Amino acid sequence: MIKPMLATLTFALCIALTACGSTKTVVKSDDNCGKQLTDLQNALSSGAMSQSEYDRARQAAIERCNHT
Repeated sequence: MIKPMLATLTFALCIALTACGSTKTVVKSDDNCGKQLTDLQNALSSGAMSQSEYDRARQAAIERCNHT
């Protein structure tokens, strides 16, 4: 009884931790350019992203806005 429950808990923990390792920034494509840039600035100000992450994400957002 303990072994199957332990296996299930281990599997669930592995699945839960998988989501924690992501560093990918996702910006919804239906947001307007100004909102994307404001959200990025807020993330930088709150410490949710580093300056280098912000710079890369900002440049990518500007490029997407210029191509639409």
